[in-house]
Amino acid sequence: MAEITLPENWPPAPEATADHPESWLRYEREYPGSNRISRLIAHPTVPFVAGVSSGDAPLDLADFSTVAEAYLNKLANYVNGDTRPLGQADPVLNWLRAVADVEASAVLQWCPIWPAIDGSGAGLQGPIASWNLSPRPDAALPATVVLVAAEALPLGAVPGAVARLRGAGFRVPIEVRRTAEAYELILRGLTAEFPGGTHQSLSEALAGASARNRETVLENLGQILPGAPFGLAAADDPNRGQASRVSALERIAEKSGTTARSLLLQDLRVAGSVDDLVAGRGRLRVQLLGRGSAGGASSADGLSYRVDARLTLRDKQADVAAVQRQLLVTHAVAGNEGIAQGQPHPAVGQDQPRIPPIEIPLRVFPVPPPDWQGDGGISRPPLAWRRPSRIDPILDGFRGDVAFSLGGGLELARPAFVVRNCPRFVPGDGPANLAKMLPHGPLEQLPPRRDVSTAISAYWHCQQMFALMESAGLHPDHYVATAEGPLSVHYRSGITPGPGRSGRTINAQVRYEVAEDAASQPRPAIDMHLALATLNRWSRPTPPSHGRNLSARRAQPLGFASSGRWMMHEFAHYLLAARMGQLEFDFAHSPGDGMAAVYFDPLSQLAEPDYPGNPQMRGWTYPFVFAPRRHDRSPLRGWGWYGLMNRAVVEDPPSGGDIHKGYLSEQILSSSLFLLYRCLGGDSVQDGRAAQAQRLRASDGALYLLLQAIAALAQPPSRAEMLEVGMEAAAWLASSPVVLQRGGGEWQPATSHKVVRWAFEQMGMFPLDPTKVCRSAGAPPLIDLYIRDRRPLRFPTAVGDMPVGPGSYVPVSLTWEEASAWMMPGPLPLIGNRGRVTAEDVMLRGWVGIELAGHVSWPLPSLALPVGPVNSSAVQDLAVGAALASAVNEQVALAQANANAGSSILLLYELTAPGDRANTDPAAALACAVDDTADLPVTQQALIDLVAGDNNLGLYRFAS
Repeated sequence: MAEITLPENWPPAPEATADHPESWLRYEREYPGSNRISRLIAHPTVPFVAGVSSGDAPLDLADFSTVAEAYLNKLANYVNGDTRPLGQADPVLNWLRAVADVEASAVLQWCPIWPAIDGSGAGLQGPIASWNLSPRPDAALPATVVLVAAEALPLGAVPGAVARLRGAGFRVPIEVRRTAEAYELILRGLTAEFPGGTHQSLSEALAGASARNRETVLENLGQILPGAPFGLAAADDPNRGQASRVSALERIAEKSGTTARSLLLQDLRVAGSVDDLVAGRGRLRVQLLGRGSAGGASSADGLSYRVDARLTLRDKQADVAAVQRQLLVTHAVAGNEGIAQGQPHPAVGQDQPRIPPIEIPLRVFPVPPPDWQGDGGISRPPLAWRRPSRIDPILDGFRGDVAFSLGGGLELARPAFVVRNCPRFVPGDGPANLAKMLPHGPLEQLPPRRDVSTAISAYWHCQQMFALMESAGLHPDHYVATAEGPLSVHYRSGITPGPGRSGRTINAQVRYEVAEDAASQPRPAIDMHLALATLNRWSRPTPPSHGRNLSARRAQPLGFASSGRWMMHEFAHYLLAARMGQLEFDFAHSPGDGMAAVYFDPLSQLAEPDYPGNPQMRGWTYPFVFAPRRHDRSPLRGWGWYGLMNRAVVEDPPSGGDIHKGYLSEQILSSSLFLLYRCLGGDSVQDGRAAQAQRLRASDGALYLLLQAIAALAQPPSRAEMLEVGMEAAAWLASSPVVLQRGGGEWQPATSHKVVRWAFEQMGMFPLDPTKVCRSAGAPPLIDLYIRDRRPLRFPTAVGDMPVGPGSYVPVSLTWEEASAWMMPGPLPLIGNRGRVTAEDVMLRGWVGIELAGHVSWPLPSLALPVGPVNSSAVQDLAVGAALASAVNEQVALAQANANAGSSILLLYELTAPGDRANTDPAAALACAVDDTADLPVTQQALIDLVAGDNNLGLYRFAS
C-alpha cells in the first residue's frame, strides 16, 4: 500500500455570512424546479493536494480512491458541519461519500481506471470507467485521471462480475504531478448527476437502507445482463428465472418492434419503497439499445433504437407496463447501405488484397469555398461564385492539391475510420461492408461533382478531424468507450424516414448501429451517413469511349462531404457517441456548430478585417451548404443561457437532447465557444490583416479545452454549466504545456481558465436569479480582482453594444505591439474588483524585465507589497502607489543600466487574494505558478498567453 499524506488545513475555515458568501467555492445545484439532481463543486485556486509515495509500484485505483474519499469526507464535513457555510446542509454529499464505505457501496462504486496506468493494456470493463487521460501511448503518469463512481449491478449468472450503468454517479478529476520522490494528487472539484423524478437511481432509492435489504434488492435485480436476454428472476429458482427472463424480454421486444437478442442494457431506475423492492414489488424503468424494423421490415434490414420500458414488479415477476422507442440518430435516419445490418462491422480491409500505403496528390476543398482566401481564378471571386450550385470549373478554383497517405494502397481507410462503399447510391461500387478503393489512374483532374471526389473529401476531412483529436492528446484507442470502432463513413447515403430515402436530399447524420445479436457485438457501432450538398446541379461525365455504358455516363452530384464545416459538425456527434453514450447533449444538440466555427474561422476570408462584403457573414456557421445557424448570437436578443431561447431547457430539463432538439441551445453554445476563441486571440490583427498564426493558435487552444472536457465526461451532463466547468478543468489539470496542431509552438492551458468562465458569463451564464429570464451577461465571480488594461469598456455585437466594464476579456488583438489593448495604459497599476464581495488580504507582486528580439529576461528579484481590502467600486489607484513607484523606479534604473540598445523594459504586476488568486500565485498550485523569477515566461508569446488570460496580471512596456 502506498504512503499517502493528506492536507491538514483544507478546506479553509468558514467565513461566510449572508452578505459575504464563500468566495473561493463554486457550489451549484440543479436548475430551479428540476427533478434531475446534479451538483457542481469547484475551487480551482484552493486545491486539495495529497502526496502519494508508492515506491517503484505504479499508482492504482486504491491510491486514487483513498485520496478521493478523504476529500469527500472533508468536503461533506465542511458543508454539513455546524457552521453551515452554504446556509443549509446537502444530503447529496452523504450519497457521494457512501462510496467510501465498503459495506454501503453495494451500488455506487469506483470504476476501474482505463487505460491501465501500468500500460498493461487491460480492456475496458463496460461502457464507463475512471478515465486515464494520459497523452502517452503507454498511458503513463503524470497525467489527468478522472476518478468516476457509477452504479454497479452484480451479475448473478457471472460470479464477481458487475454491470456498470451510466445514468447516476459522480466524477472527481485529479491532476497527477511527479515530484522528486513521489506524486502529488491535486483535486479542484467534482460533478454529480442523478436522475431523480418518479423513478430514482438505485443509489438514491437504497440510501439509508440496511445492508441486508440492499443485498436482497440487488439479488432481485442482479440477473440483468448486458448483451444477453434481459429480465428479473428469483435467485433461488433458476428455471423460473429463465422463463421470466425470456418472457419479459420478448414482451419488451414485441412492444418496441425490436429483436430480443439485440437488446443492450443501458440504465435502470426504480420506484417504490425499500420494503417493496425487497419483496420484489415496485416499478422499474429500464433503458436499452436494440435493433428493430421500420414499418414491418425484417430485423436484418432494421434500424437501431433506444428503448424505454416501464415494468411493474409483482412477486419478483416483471410485467411490461409501457414501452417507447426512439431512433438512435442525430438529424434523421440515413438509409441502409447494404451492410448486413446488426452484424459486427468487418475489420478495415477485410478480405481485400493488402497494398502497401502510398502517397498520391488529390484535390479537395481544404476550406469551404466562402472561406477560401485564394483568388479562385480571378481576384477576389464574388460570394455568388462560392455556392454549391456553381458549375464544376468555378468550384474547382476553390480546391487545392493535397498529398496524403492512404491506409492500404488505394484503400480509403485508417485504423480509426473507414470510408465504405455505397452500392445503393453509387452504381458499380463494391460490397458495402468493405472500404472504398480508389480507381487506378490519374485522379488529380477529377471535377468536384464525382462520386470519387466525394469519397476523397470524406476521407480527407475525417483524417483532419482525427488529427485534431490526437493533437489534443486523445488517441481513439484510449477514447472510444461506448461503441465499437472504427467509425464507418458512408460517403453517399439516403435519409429515411421521409422523401430523402433516395439520397436526393441535403443532409447528413450520425447514428448508432446495434448488432442483431448483442452477444456477438456488445457495443454498437457508429456510422456517419452523408447525402448531397445541392440538388440543383449534377454533372455527367463524357468519357471518349464508353459506347452504351450508361453507368459510366450517369450524372453525379456534389457530395455533402465537400463541406468541411458540416463534416466537423458530424464529427462532434461521433465524439459524444463514442465517449458519453449519447449522440447529443441533454442541454444542446451538440458542440458541432461551435467546433466548425472555431476550426475554420482562422482560415476564412469572411474573418478578414478588409473583407469587402457584409462583416456579419463571419457569424454564419454554414455559409456554403447553407443553414440559418449563427455563432455570434447575443443575450440582448434572448440568445443567452438563461434567455428566452433557452428557457425550455432551463425550466424543463430533458432526459435526452435527442428528445428536446436543442438547435437553439446549440447556437448559444457555439456563440460561447466562438467568443472564447476570439478572447484567446481569434481577433488578432497584424499590419491590417488577420494574424493567421495567432488565430490558429487561439483556435487550437479553444478546441483543446473542449475536446478534453468531452473526454472527461462520465454521466451525461444535464446542464451546460457541466461542460463549462469541464473546459475550465481542462485548463486547471494541464500540468505541462501542450503542442498546438496548427498554431505552432507550446501553449500552457492553465493560463486560460478565467477566459473560459468570462466567455460563458458574457453569454448569460451565472445569473444572479436563474428563475428569471436574463437578457444580459451573467454575474462575475464574487471576487474578481483586476489590473486595468487598455481593453474597451463595451463589447460590440451585431445587435448593439454590451457594457463589460474594466477587467474584462473582451476580444482584442493579442499581438506584441506598442500600446496593445491587453497591456496596461501606464507604468503603475490601476486596480479594481468586478465582484460584489470585498477582497481581503490583497497582495501585489511586481517584476522588472528586459525584452530584446523576442527574448525576455528577468534579472531582478520581485517586489511585494500588501494592498489591503479592494471593494467593488470603480477603478482605483493603489493606496501604496508612492511606495511602489519608488521601488519600481529603482529597479527600472538598474535594468536600463544592463539593457542593450533596442531593448524594451517590461513591468509585470500580479494582484492576488485568497478569494481570487492570480494564476501565477503559488498558492493556487497551477502549472503556470511563479515562485521566483526563474518561473517567468522568456518569450513574447508565453507572456501574451499569461497576461492576456488573467485580469489579475498587468504588463507595461516601454523603450529602454
